[in-house]
Amino acid sequence: MNEEELHLLQKVVRCYNLGTITKAEQLAGGLVNVSFKVESPQGDFVFQRLSPIWDERVIDDYTAVQRYLRTKGLHVPVLLTTKAGKTFQRMNRQLWRAFEYQVNDTFAEATPERAHEAGALLGRFHKLMAHSGFKPKFRLLGFHDTPCILEKLVHTKTSPQYTEKAREVQEEYEILTRKIPCFYLSENRQRTIIHGDPKLANFLFREGKAVSLLDLDTMMEESPLFDLGDALRSWCRVKPSTAGYNPDVFESAMAGYEKESPFKYAYQGINHAMSLVTLELAARYLIDYFKEDYFSFDAEKYQSRAEQNLARCRRYLEFQQNFSRDFRKFHVEPFCKSE
Repeated sequence: MNEEELHLLQKVVRCYNLGTITKAEQLAGGLVNVSFKVESPQGDFVFQRLSPIWDERVIDDYTAVQRYLRTKGLHVPVLLTTKAGKTFQRMNRQLWRAFEYQVNDTFAEATPERAHEAGALLGRFHKLMAHSGFKPKFRLLGFHDTPCILEKLVHTKTSPQYTEKAREVQEEYEILTRKIPCFYLSENRQRTIIHGDPKLANFLFREGKAVSLLDLDTMMEESPLFDLGDALRSWCRVKPSTAGYNPDVFESAMAGYEKESPFKYAYQGINHAMSLVTLELAARYLIDYFKEDYFSFDAEKYQSRAEQNLARCRRYLEFQQNFSRDFRKFHVEPFCKSE
């Protein structure tokens, strides 16, 4: 964190009744928002500078559900109010919010034990939100809108300005345009409020137990099957930078989820949802192979954004092929309902 960022953070903190900053550090892992841990005489807190893709409605949505979830036994961080009584602060045209900091475990990868804990917490979230009556005010345009993403890929790849690049990815393009429509969920699927981004980094663990759920910005009305597919797509891939599949993580996550959730799905339906979200992500990387303007760039591993995004696209195509090919070998079907 440079001096300019620290000065701005200090100005934001002064809008809250927290005293003077005694220590501040940027937290790792944020792909969209930027988070800072702040220590003060009043305790430890997290300040978040939100990406311009969000507006005040996303904070209104959080405010509307945080008390409901906490009083029902599902812990989410407490959103702080400013001296003026607001749940956000505007500073230099940027939107900020603050939470109480929660002590948590650090870890590098999913294990069956963590997956069981996270699966149970996700199932509890789905169960509670199904009875909440909550309707989000905010919806990120195009987020998890797979037909829209596929249409964008077709438009981008056939644009004359990308003719040279297009020749290099004809095979990947044909795989995506052929496969993705095969995995669309049923139009008659049951919908409720889902998390929208259930990666393991959005679950806080303490002494091995999942104790809190983070980042409710992407809540949306959709099938819980979509959340499951997204979670398992993320948790079950062997990291870092591989296309390997961990079936033990899948089994443990599903055991935890089934224990808490009222929603029951056939494993084949979950496999389809995992495929849909994985291929959607591959399509987004292929779009950014052309455009080079969205995903953050890892200059230590790649020589260009195009190289990075194409490598990730290919990795997710391979990953989808791997888990789909061996799915029935690894997993015995326990459920009878599908979507």
